[in-house]
Amino acid sequence: MSPAADSPALTRATGSAANGAAGFKPTSDGRRPGVERRAQIVDETLRLVAEHGLAGASMSRIAEAVGISNAALYRHFDSREDILIAAHDVLMDRIFTWLKSSRTPSVLDRLREMGESHASLFSKDIEGFNAPMFQFISWIPKDRIHEHVVQRRVDMLRWYADLVEEGKAQGTIRTDIEIDLIVAELFAWIWWEDLSYLEGLDTEMTLKGSANMLARLLDRISAPGAAAQPAAAQCVPAAGASPFSSLPTATD
Repeated sequence: MSPAADSPALTRATGSAANGAAGFKPTSDGRRPGVERRAQIVDETLRLVAEHGLAGASMSRIAEAVGISNAALYRHFDSREDILIAAHDVLMDRIFTWLKSSRTPSVLDRLREMGESHASLFSKDIEGFNAPMFQFISWIPKDRIHEHVVQRRVDMLRWYADLVEEGKAQGTIRTDIEIDLIVAELFAWIWWEDLSYLEGLDTEMTLKGSANMLARLLDRISAPGAAAQPAAAQCVPAAGASPFSSLPTATD
């Protein structure tokens, strides 16, 4: 399947934050070409959002991080909002590329493959994805940034809903469970994994807990005779064992 469709971020800032500034080739006068400079601006903005939040990613900080003047930023973006929207689009483009990467026919197996790769691609990437994404999600002001974040999240929810509908049609997902409920539970698992790494919880506990949650979900939604293999089966706790047993005990 093809990567995510062209987005505003890819139109304004070719490349992704994951690639960083490596490979940029300055022009003869030491300046970077416009497209590469825009990509660098987005990369640095994501780093600043992870460290300082959206409110702390000011034009002055962005300009200083990139090594250009405030005025020069406006040669590449019309406003600070446009920079932040482009930065968020880079994160979402990574997600959609991941969502569309599996060629496995079975929807259940696709979900299992996604579960096996999610942590390494997203949850563990604290500065480049996990932290800035939660900053965008928790942005409260009802401005253009908030509207954009909500719309792209709705697009992702629709993608998951379509995937579940495909699974029902092919007979791998039970038809008696509401699609919205399955999507909500998938997101509950994703956010639990992301937050666990973001908060620095015990890695082994997080791996076991995440694998257990996803395996139980896939088993529950599987149509008879179409059960998926447990995600990261080697990490699933023994029967009756709690994946949270390694959590530290609170002390006075």
